[in-house]
Amino acid sequence: MRIQPMFAVALIVVIAIPAGAQQAPPGTRFAGTIKSLTANQVILTTASGDIDVAVTSHTRVLVRQPASVSDIKTGAYLGTSNQNIATDSNAGTATEVHLADNGPNVNFPMNKSGLTMTNGHVKAVTSTPAGEEMVIDYGKSSTRHVLVKKGTVVTKLKEVGIGELKPGFEVNGITNLGTDGKSTTTFIVVGPVPPRP
Repeated sequence: MRIQPMFAVALIVVIAIPAGAQQAPPGTRFAGTIKSLTANQVILTTASGDIDVAVTSHTRVLVRQPASVSDIKTGAYLGTSNQNIATDSNAGTATEVHLADNGPNVNFPMNKSGLTMTNGHVKAVTSTPAGEEMVIDYGKSSTRHVLVKKGTVVTKLKEVGIGELKPGFEVNGITNLGTDGKSTTTFIVVGPVPPRP
């Protein structure tokens, strides 16, 4: 894959924002097909209509590549969604794992049914009959125990730059509240959302 300079596409092609595109609010997971893009916005066609996802020079664009549980090593950075374990408020069972070079340290609820997003560096990995048990350091001297069972979707995210985004690409990500008070995204992943096992 050829890497282009940041915002190269946006400098060459300027596309008007379509009328009716709704701005994705903060904390929203999004998935859709790129309809058009500029230096500041990506318009996505989704099942519920077009949405406007704001991007900045700090937005990371990542391509999903296959990986396996054996790629999870001590010191690796990863992001995981994990279902809370009823008997331990500081533990979860991974529904998906995404390895990356680096990223933000976070640990917060994704919904009211006990799904948690935990991103950070792996402090320890232990093989057990139930699967790989990880201790994830998500910053502020805090850790979370996450079990990765056999068959859990594991991928690696390679950073490619925003210049690689093109109309027609399937993408997904999550929005955040920017420093200017507007809804923006810190990352966009190229490729469909992986299926749950």
